[in-house]
This record gives sequence, C-alpha cells and structure tokens, in this order.
Amino acid sequence: MFGGSEAILAALASLGDPTTIMLMVGGITLGIIIGILPGLGPPIAITIALPFTFYMDAVPSIILLLSIYSAAVYGGSISAIAVGIPGTGAAIATVIDGHAMFKKGRGGEALGLSLTGSIIGGIFSVICLAFIAPLLAQIAIKFGPREFLAISIFGLVVVVRVAGENLWKGLAIGGAGIFLTTWGLDEVNGTERYTFGSYHLYEGIPFVAFLVGVFALSEVMMNAETALRKVDFDKSSLSVKLPGLKTLAKLKGTIMRSSLLGTVIGIIPGEGAAVGAFFAYSEAKRRSKNPEAFGTGEPEGVIAPETANNATVGGALVPTLTLGVPGSPAAAVLLGAFLIQGLAPGPRLFAERPDLMYSIFIGLLIINVLMIFIGLIAIRFAAQLIKVPTSVIVPSVVLLCFVGVFSVSNSLFSVGVMIASGFLGYTIRKLGYSIAPLSIGFVLGPILELSLRQSVQISDGSLLEFFASPIALGIYGVLALTILWGPIRARVKKPMEGVDDA
Repeated sequence: MFGGSEAILAALASLGDPTTIMLMVGGITLGIIIGILPGLGPPIAITIALPFTFYMDAVPSIILLLSIYSAAVYGGSISAIAVGIPGTGAAIATVIDGHAMFKKGRGGEALGLSLTGSIIGGIFSVICLAFIAPLLAQIAIKFGPREFLAISIFGLVVVVRVAGENLWKGLAIGGAGIFLTTWGLDEVNGTERYTFGSYHLYEGIPFVAFLVGVFALSEVMMNAETALRKVDFDKSSLSVKLPGLKTLAKLKGTIMRSSLLGTVIGIIPGEGAAVGAFFAYSEAKRRSKNPEAFGTGEPEGVIAPETANNATVGGALVPTLTLGVPGSPAAAVLLGAFLIQGLAPGPRLFAERPDLMYSIFIGLLIINVLMIFIGLIAIRFAAQLIKVPTSVIVPSVVLLCFVGVFSVSNSLFSVGVMIASGFLGYTIRKLGYSIAPLSIGFVLGPILELSLRQSVQISDGSLLEFFASPIALGIYGVLALTILWGPIRARVKKPMEGVDDA
C-alpha cells in the first residue's frame, strides 16, 4: 500500500472540511438533476462544472466532480423509469423493465431498486478501485516511453473501436483530436506549430474551452433542434419503496454479477456505463429462470443495469488514475481537472500525493452513502424536473458554458475556442460520428507524441525496438485480440446459426 496513516488523516481532514462537504452535497444534487434531464449526461455535467474548479484546491475540486459524475449516472434512471425517456445513455437498458413496472403501478418499487442497485454497484467499484489502483500503480511506475506509447495507442484504438461500427472513421476522428494537440509551441525545440501568427495559441488550444465546446455546447445545439415531448404521469408513483432484506437476498446473485461486470467493463477504456448496463441486463436475462418475463416489468431487469452502470464509475477511474488513460469520456473530462490543478495522473501521483488518492477513495464511499438520502429527496421533485422544456435547458446550459470558460481565463479568445469547438462537435455528431474519439485523442495526444518521440530517440529509429519491451508487447497483443475478437466471433456465429436453422 502507498502512503500511511498520515496520508489517511490528511485525507479525512480534507473531506471533513465544511466547504468540501457542501461541494459534495451540491455536486450530488447537481449531478442527479442533470442526469434526470434528458439529453444531458455525466460528461456534460462534469464539463459545465469544470471551469468553476479552476481556483479551488485539488481535493475539493476533484470531490465535486466525482460527486457530479456518480450522481449523474444514477439520475438518468429516474426519468427512464418514470416516463420511459432515459436521462443518460447509461439508463437506456433501465427503460425496458423500469418503465414497464411504472406503468403497472410499481414505480416506487422500481425507483427503490434503481437507487439501491446504484449505491451497491458504486460502493463495490470503489472498493475494487482502492485495491486495484495501488497495485497497478506499482507496476506502472516501471513504465518507460515505449510502455506509455503502447498504453496510449491501446486507449485510443479501443475507444474508437467501440465508438462506432467503422474503425477507420473512428481513427480519423481520434486522429483529428491528436492533431489539435500539436498546435502551439513545440515543448522540445520551441518551434511554432499551427499558431497562425497568434500568440494566443503559443500554449496550444485551451483545454477547458475545447472540452466545454465539444461536449456541452455541441450537445445543446443538438437538443435545440428538438423539443422535449410532453409527459404525463401519476406523481404519486414517484414515492420510493426501498427493497427489503428478503428481496435483496433473492437478487444477491444478480447484484454481485452486475457489480463485477460493471467494474471490469469500466476498467476497459472506452466501454462506458451504457455498455456495462446492457451487458449486465443481458447476463441477468440469460441466467434468469423466467427470461420471458424480462421486458414486462421484471425487478432483475432494473437492478442489474443500474448496479452495473454505477459500478463503471470506479472501474473507469482505475486506468485514469494509474496510467493517465481515461476509461470513459466523463473520465477524460475529469482528467482535465487534474491537469488544471497541475497534477499528472499516473503511478507517480500515488507516491507524490497519497493524501489525494485516499481522499478520492474515501470520498467516493461517502458520496455513494449520501446519494441514498439526496436521491430520496430528489425523486420527489422529479416530476417538475422531467417536464422542464428544452427552451429553458438550452439557454441555461449555454450561459453556464460562457460564464465558466470566461471565468477561467478572462479571455474572449477562449470563448471563441469554445464556440468553434462546439460547432466542430456538432458537425461530427450530425455526420453520425461519436465525439468520444475526438475528446480522448485530445487528452491522449500530448502523452502519445512525447512517448513516441522519446521511443524513437531510444531506438535510434528502429521500429522493432518498440516491441522490445515485454510489457509493451503484451499490451499490443491484447489490443490485437480486442480488434480481431468482433470479426472472429461473427464468423464463428454464422456457421452455428446455419446448423441451428438446419
């Protein structure tokens, strides 16, 4: 283990500060609200709050964003159950049985299962994070340029592979994100690259302004095209009925499998909460004694995806904290908060700031416990939140984006970058592409370039030397299996389908 009792005491002191507690409660509340509102989600929620952490200390700022992250993943289930409109992508699987239960008059039961599953999944993943991250950090401390190059390539390729059906299109979008990180003065020799004669670009494209534009501004542009449909439902069905011990004992197998699935899928860069939720839902249905009941209001169909999607939060932080490779788009924005604080996530951070690591581990546990109480209160006001029209949501988010970005730099140039990035993200979305590769490429670009240049210098230009490291070779091997697994599974499945049809 890293650090010691002094680091733990320092973490507890930071978390016990009244300001940190207020930020934690406020972050959970904001996260649930944004999660409930359809069209928004964890990356948008964190992005909106990111500029306001610029002048905060490291622990309060990270705790605030983690509170928003965890709560936003859960918040999407409330609108998914109540009106069949998932507030986030992570809640899409919850709609299937959650809304069916609501229409049968079992909405309180469904909301209780969702809240309980989210808390259990979140706590399980935090415990895994606390044990896995330090161990992985001890291995990662031995990483050199070739290993970090392999990790960067792995993270980028895996993200673009799962972001769309076409690998090459995803790579093109990811490559565009990497290209944008080359703008500014070269850190090695000081030459200008794509500055276009503007001193504003000497330090490169402003990180916060770019992420706010790509995530938040492009999202509100998309939402501005469509009006939120009117919804009518019985408000009395929003009273929560938490499951009893007998119910939890009956569902314990589903809960444990979903927690494990969500955590493991969260660790894989690029998979995300939506993938974890669908995996858990499919597995619960496959193992169920009554699979035909799924889709008609089955409790397992609610607690499985909700447990898994919150478990991905802790899982996504494993590669983010230990390797500096974000496990999800939301984690990529969270990585930006570390950079704003002058911290570089990676193995050295565990040795240099053990108090911060303990603050994250303990803070996430507290966040999940507080979500029980705040979630119960938030559900009572869900009826009003779900009915908020797009005409109110869009200008409110835009105003927060402008104020937040300008407050960070006091520069209209950053505001201009945010607007340009917003149109870039909007264009990519309208063309049917995912913005995840763009954001991950922008985050990983500096690491990829530096490790590549250092690797070339070490190897004297020999490409074979890139594979001389056993760790790097292993990473490339796993990457190859990841890419080839889909086509291999499809080829194996077709002959089997032919046999079954015969």
